[in-house]
Amino acid sequence: TLITLLMGSNLSAQVPDSEVYNRLFYACKAWGHVKYFHTEVAKGNVNWDNELLNALNGIKTAEDNASFNSALMSMLNAAGEMGTSSNTLPNIPDSLNNNTDDSWLQISIFSAEVQTALITIQDMFRPQDNVYLGQGFVDGNPTFDSDDAFHSGPDYPDENKRILALFRYWNIINYFFPYKYIMDQNWDTTLAEFIPQIVEAEDALAYHLVFREFTAHVNDSHAFFSSPFWWDWNGRGHAPFEARFVENEMVITKVLPGVDKVKVGDVIKKIDGIKIDYARDSLRQYSYGSNDAVIEREINSLILWGAPGLFSVTVDNGTSLQTKNLLRSRSNLDELDRDESPIWRTTISGNCNFGIADMGRLKPADVGEMFAEFRYTDAIVFDIRNYPWDGPIYEIVKYLYQEDLDIASFTVPDITYPGRLYWSDATILTGEESVYEGEVIILFDERTQSHAEFSAMGLEQFDRATKVDSTTAGADGNISTIYLPGQIRAVATFLGTYYPDYTPTQRIGIVPDYEVHPTIDGIRSGEDEVLNFALNCDLLENGDIIAGLETFEDLKFYPNPATREVNYDLSNYGTVFIELYDLNGRPLLSTDSPVGTHEVTALNEGMYLIKARLNDRSVTTKLMVRH
Repeated sequence: TLITLLMGSNLSAQVPDSEVYNRLFYACKAWGHVKYFHTEVAKGNVNWDNELLNALNGIKTAEDNASFNSALMSMLNAAGEMGTSSNTLPNIPDSLNNNTDDSWLQISIFSAEVQTALITIQDMFRPQDNVYLGQGFVDGNPTFDSDDAFHSGPDYPDENKRILALFRYWNIINYFFPYKYIMDQNWDTTLAEFIPQIVEAEDALAYHLVFREFTAHVNDSHAFFSSPFWWDWNGRGHAPFEARFVENEMVITKVLPGVDKVKVGDVIKKIDGIKIDYARDSLRQYSYGSNDAVIEREINSLILWGAPGLFSVTVDNGTSLQTKNLLRSRSNLDELDRDESPIWRTTISGNCNFGIADMGRLKPADVGEMFAEFRYTDAIVFDIRNYPWDGPIYEIVKYLYQEDLDIASFTVPDITYPGRLYWSDATILTGEESVYEGEVIILFDERTQSHAEFSAMGLEQFDRATKVDSTTAGADGNISTIYLPGQIRAVATFLGTYYPDYTPTQRIGIVPDYEVHPTIDGIRSGEDEVLNFALNCDLLENGDIIAGLETFEDLKFYPNPATREVNYDLSNYGTVFIELYDLNGRPLLSTDSPVGTHEVTALNEGMYLIKARLNDRSVTTKLMVRH
């Protein structure tokens, strides 16, 4: 299992030959450039994977730069003569160009002959179909199902096929991943970092672990990684409980019926004798996510999976530390996912009647019956702390909106023009004459991902909607699979998703109006603190349980939009902690002064988030900066 790695394995690569790896870096870029822009390669007249494999030995063993260029030129010549076209190349603004930097074409490592060949391909290119690319649907995500050579080979491919795997993945992300611009690390830098590690991977374990770490660098909560070797090694058995990261602890949140050695609310301190803090720190590099909350979620998943059979867990139950032996099983997760509670129900809280709907299990065919039951409620709580697989949002909006709903705008990677994005909008047609007259409360957290976030985007446009909980997974958009040697399947988001006003969602998620987190004490007492917060009549009456801090309009930040400075006055609320973030979640300002003025001249134009915190609650509003 991955846990056993922490007990002494060393996967560090040998000191690399920097010149060889530098040549591989530029060979990767040149190979991808020809793959996606050369007419004959795009038509499938040349097996471009085989041409790389044929050229790699010469590239790696070149005694000098001239020999390197000779090997590279032989590969470029194998592509054949570049076709011509009289079509006009469309003018693409930088904001929709995912491949703005072409300065590498004239890097000094290339000979004049190689530069000329690469630049000629660029100059003569016109939009075209490509055998390596498909599309999930009209104006949808690109697909790479036909780009699967050597996928079904051995778990540990030879060195050249490992390099091919690296080149394939890097170039697909480089040209078609719509969020390349918000990665934590420049994608070129990541390529240079991982070439030595892939080349020097000494066995299947090293190869798969390094590649998983490589894919995590896209900073995407959709960056799933899978292979038979990975699962055989990591383990196909799941613990008989679920856990979440709560108050900086790994806390058991659900236990299988009949398991009485651990309880909901127990804090995990060790797994198989390994301290949980050490395990979490060591597994972080293999855990993908758009934000920290998802990375913690994925670390939990790695820890809970292992070899089927007995394992030990040490827990703190609030009064003592206890070590218990439990059984990992292939069937445990399916059993944990079972939920026999009502999919929707009504409840009275205070003087208000609430409907509660589990979006993860709600089926589109049942939405009409549900709204009939909820017709006279004061509010509906849509619980999206899950994944609504059946897409009930398309039926739900019929009962909330009388007009067609513009739910999102997308940046679509153009499969005929690699590196180019274009805008496409999503409209949901509504159809009911009479709509729901109550209010809407939306619950979400780091488990709310992809279509679940899309569902929240549709619900939150309801004019009487309130969002409660913590920021979502920040990966909203259709996914595609990349097939790599070693039977590796790597997934990422390949459709950029934005609000209709083009406000981004990737890595940011859906921002709550009220930030509420569960606590260990609440979990131990069986309370759903987030739901309890939502089931409050004061929330519906535009009062607020945050000691007088009311709606967004009461967060007196002005002017908005701001050009030179922004002012605020929250002196009526006592001590309020104020934070300013960019849309990638990076903090720019924090203060506990209730009155102030702050310059914004150093900020780029665009949208920012201001969060006001009081005790353990918070309210967030948007600030627009324009110069």
